[in-house]
This record gives sequence, structure tokens and C-alpha cells, in this order.
Amino acid sequence: GNRATQLNTMMAASIAVVLLLTLQLLHPTTSFSTITMTSSPSPPLALNLKCKVKPTHRTKFLTAIQANQQSTRLNEPNNLQFVIGQDTEEENTFYFHEEFVNCEAFQEHMQTEHFKVYNAFVDDEEPFEEPPVICLYNLREESDDVVTKKRGVYKESFGLNVNLYPKASVRDDFLKVISDNKQGTDTVEELALQYTYGESTTIDGISEGSANTFHFHEQYKGKDHGKEGFDVHASMPHFAAWEEFVQTDPFEKDPEVFFFKIIED
Repeated sequence: GNRATQLNTMMAASIAVVLLLTLQLLHPTTSFSTITMTSSPSPPLALNLKCKVKPTHRTKFLTAIQANQQSTRLNEPNNLQFVIGQDTEEENTFYFHEEFVNCEAFQEHMQTEHFKVYNAFVDDEEPFEEPPVICLYNLREESDDVVTKKRGVYKESFGLNVNLYPKASVRDDFLKVISDNKQGTDTVEELALQYTYGESTTIDGISEGSANTFHFHEQYKGKDHGKEGFDVHASMPHFAAWEEFVQTDPFEKDPEVFFFKIIED
């Protein structure tokens, strides 16, 4: 009995620590208003988030997050994108992708009234099965045109968020094959809407980045809620070069790939 109690206490403590760290982003405190930015202006910032919602809270959650999304798009000129997607297999697993012109714009986003309303919903309703997983990264290889105006909003599109962990010893080779893949996707594929990636970044007071950790967001259009576009992408020579690279055992740990359907009214 004592052993079981000790284990439960340890587990509760561990969960509390993880919850505190991962939900700092979702629950801003007054400390966020005193964050010291180390560079000005900072580069464009992106966020990928994965969350599992309690089935009983699905409708309320979607209402709350879509209200936050629409207000962010309409009222924040420095927000470039806010995408919500539903997992292709688990209906109550959702993914976000957000982009801001810089970290300062993201910081301002967390102080808006609509973000605070969403935060209050999360605090009051506790809609998640487990703490959301959040990835912050600076965009790479995007043109000035892309990172200075809002991206298009596409209905019936297919999305994926990806986490990759290349070994430090193959970093340069990894970046070369990724750059080629992005260039091919952006310039050749008519059904490709977006190929965004960047390296995990540190934001003082919010997030501790990890070297050689890269995050991606991609979108495709076409039949089957955009899945056609991804299938075309997977048949391209630049993707074949990527798959060849993957066969060389280049990762510190296994890639994480999450497929979803973009939700747009």
C-alpha cells in the first residue's frame, strides 16, 4: 500500500512538472510581460502544437479555439497564419500551426483579449486528455514576400506536422536535402500549398530550444481532402532523394509525422 502510494505521488509530481512546462505557453502569466528579447527584430516565428481533447469537450473546444483563430487572423496584422487540423485517424486529436512576423508579435498575441478568453476556457474547462505538445521554431528559406503578409486560407486541404532529429554529424547533408526538397515542392508541385520548416528555438521565459531539432508544416490540395497533393509530392524526384537520405541512418531518434485534415468553415 505504501509503495503504491509513493508511486502515485511520484507520478503526480512528474505530471505536474510536465504540465507546468508545456502549458506555460497556453497559460501566460505576468512574467511574460517582462520577457527580455535578445535581438530586435527577431526572425519570423512558427508554432506547431498537438493536443488530445476529451470527447466530452470536443464541441466546446472547437468553438473556443476557432474563435481565437478568427480573432487572431482578423485583428492581429503581425499574425501570418493560424491553422487548425484534425488527425486523420483520431477524431479528437488536433494540430495547430501558427506563424508570426517575429517573436515580439507572438508575445503580443498572448496578451490579446481573444487569447485570454481562450486561456480562461482552458483553465476552467480542462479540455485536454494530456498536456499539449508545443514546438517553436524560426522559419528558414522563406522569401520576404512570404514572411511579411498573411498566408492564404485553404479549405479541404491536407496537412502534416513533422519533427526531425538529425545527428549533428550529418547536419549539413540533412539541410542540403531538405533545402532541395523544399525548393522542388515550392517550384514544381502545383498541388503543394506550403512547405515550411525551421530549427527549434529558445525564447526567454517561454521555450528552451534544442539544437538539431527541426519542425515542419506542409499543406496540399486536390482530391480526398488534399491527400492527392501529398501523394503527388511523395512521387517526386526531390522526395525520392529525401527517402534515399533517410536510409543512411541519419537520425538521433525516430521522426514524428502527424497527418491531419485542415478545418475551415
